[in-house]
Amino acid sequence: MQFKEVLGNGELKERLLRMVDSGRTGHSIMLVERDGYGALPMALALIQYMICGNRRPGGDSCGVCPTCRKIAEMVHPDLHFAFPVNVSSKSGSSKKPLSSSFLQEWRQLYRDNPYFTETDLYTRLGMDGKAGVISVAEAREILDALSLKSYEGKGKYMIIWLPERMNAEAANRLLKIVEEPMPDTYFLFITHAPDRIISTIRSRSQIVRLYPARADELVPVLQARTGLSSGEAEVYARISGGSLGLALDMVGEGSAAAAWLQTAENMLEAAASGDLVRLLEGNEAVLSQGREQQKEFCLYMEALLRRMMLRRRGLDRISDTLPQEVPAVERFSPVFPDGFYEKAFKALEEARTMIESNVNAKMVFCHLANVLFATKNF
Repeated sequence: MQFKEVLGNGELKERLLRMVDSGRTGHSIMLVERDGYGALPMALALIQYMICGNRRPGGDSCGVCPTCRKIAEMVHPDLHFAFPVNVSSKSGSSKKPLSSSFLQEWRQLYRDNPYFTETDLYTRLGMDGKAGVISVAEAREILDALSLKSYEGKGKYMIIWLPERMNAEAANRLLKIVEEPMPDTYFLFITHAPDRIISTIRSRSQIVRLYPARADELVPVLQARTGLSSGEAEVYARISGGSLGLALDMVGEGSAAAAWLQTAENMLEAAASGDLVRLLEGNEAVLSQGREQQKEFCLYMEALLRRMMLRRRGLDRISDTLPQEVPAVERFSPVFPDGFYEKAFKALEEARTMIESNVNAKMVFCHLANVLFATKNF
């Protein structure tokens, strides 16, 4: 991956080039992004530039030498990866799978879409709604990999994708090597939630923030990859907040809208008609899924209600309603009073927080149904 192939963040690329050319590359770099911004391709472009023997200072790696080709294919012997995993249909008999168990799927996912999201990864790994974890066993694997000499003598590179998914024991295992790294050893942490990483690791890393792609950068890529019209691509570019990964997910059949729109419509219909029994029955579609999908439903329901609220207030132009959502938004926006939305948003946020805290899902969604029913009908 060359810098010129990474979408957007032109100023950041220039800063990274200057950092390498001046010899000021830190041993630990933390790339902070929103899901789908492209921190992984940015990290690979940086590593490729650092070790390419034919790079153009201030320009880019050559992209054609053996080293560049191995980095681009994610098979360079001095390049290592760690990412959240869990028991899945593809992990075999292991009850404690490691990233190394899924390297083939990891590389293929990157080839298919370098801007993949956390949900994309878990789906590809067949984790059935389970949350990924970077365990203490994974931390031992990282230490073992970095204890070896560099195969090609140009440094060792460890990309840890979503270090916020490390448990406390794993983070503490890695702390010493991050504090006192071996020579020519580099950590690149890619995080969506830096505040959830232990402060001792965060404070010893150079913080590099990625910014959303501009619409004029994102729209042509979306059109090329999905066949959308310019107008449709602009809508998805806005809704995704400049994230190519999220935009592609929204367009695809695996999007939250595709997964949850019908369920959301059924629940709104039951609430609107005052049918509590039907509303509770509608929970079953959510309860049959894993916790990650249940949190996704809460987020999607919030987004759909927000679009309904904006339409009710005559702000259609900034609602960024997806084409498939238009009938539902037009149908339900006049039905629910203004006071409904604030209480519903609060209830959905509480539901998502409780799911993250492993509260019993039946209790969570029964409470949510009661709130939606009472808010509309009393």
